[in-house]
Amino acid sequence: MNSRERVNTTLNHVEPDKVPLDLGGNVSGIHIKAYKRLIDYLNIQDKKIQYHDFVQQLAVPCEDLLERLKIDTRYVRPLDSIENVEDIKVEYEGKYVGVYDQFGCFWGNFADKDLDEILYYDPVIHPFSDFKTVSEIENYDWPDGRDKTPFKGLKDYAKKLYETTNYALTTHTAGCVFEYTTFIFGFTKALRHLSKKPELIIAAMEGFLTYWTDYVTTFLKEVGEFLDLICINGDLAQQAGPWMNIKVYEKIIKPVEKKLSDKVHELADVKINYHSCGSIPLFIPHWAEIGYNACNPVQISAYDMEPCSLKKRFGDQITFWGGLCNSQATLPFGTPEQIRQEVKRNFECLKQGGGFVASNIHNITAEVSPQNIIAMFDAANEFRNY
Repeated sequence: MNSRERVNTTLNHVEPDKVPLDLGGNVSGIHIKAYKRLIDYLNIQDKKIQYHDFVQQLAVPCEDLLERLKIDTRYVRPLDSIENVEDIKVEYEGKYVGVYDQFGCFWGNFADKDLDEILYYDPVIHPFSDFKTVSEIENYDWPDGRDKTPFKGLKDYAKKLYETTNYALTTHTAGCVFEYTTFIFGFTKALRHLSKKPELIIAAMEGFLTYWTDYVTTFLKEVGEFLDLICINGDLAQQAGPWMNIKVYEKIIKPVEKKLSDKVHELADVKINYHSCGSIPLFIPHWAEIGYNACNPVQISAYDMEPCSLKKRFGDQITFWGGLCNSQATLPFGTPEQIRQEVKRNFECLKQGGGFVASNIHNITAEVSPQNIIAMFDAANEFRNY
């Protein structure tokens, strides 16, 4: 069974020959500092180290590393979003340094830091922070999701990957409806509006829905025939549970997010991998109804996220994508043997019956040693056979 067959088999909740492995996405990536140490440790040469996500400081893993770790996925993302380290240009806004995104949100860190000391960038300037009316949101200068410029050359790239390799092809984040309201209003204000002025959140989500619907339409018309999976972001939870009452989610957020899911499934024969950190069990039945086929990163350190329990309760409803090793404790601070034992346990819980793609739980952070990264993926390869 090749990688593409392996991933699609498990997404259909059938046991493949091996658990598929993933590395390199927007939430299954590796920090550039950890990446540099890892390839040096393995004596792998990457002559053109690049970011695929500058805000999160995520490196594009080179092919030699992906082959060494036996990764089954390859990512199709706009080529102009991949930047050489030496070509990055930042902007300064008052006390912050960083970059603007397409929605006018400034992702920054403190400007008095040396750039090499900055581990990631947060949303610090929120263009909707002072908005008080729906009309202000509707009249905002929203970006055009129909713009084909970001996808120049991407069809040929995706076609070549599809025809010359057997890897499963997945994507960058190609949709984010509710979560982005927390960036554009500011987190606290967005949650306050969700409770007190939901019409503002609904108006913002409708704006994002229009943009992302146009975006995925343009994107999937270019490369949809080559893809196995598309990724959508939507953080809804924290360590201890959901950000909002589940009834609020069901009434306000779910109908809007379902529209984007329906559009994706209408446009292409692809599965949807939905991202939310935190404690997510209350959402999983809703996600299955929406049409999400997989969820990541399976944050096993959060409340009610014990792997065997998750599999028993929801294994027939959704594919678990992630779940390799506790990224808040074991991976950065454990020993290689502790990592091996945890990976073994997680595989025993999650792999039975298919419906499991193993990857690091969110991005591998800057401090993680190469020895521990190798221990995690070597254990995955040791225990992945059915």
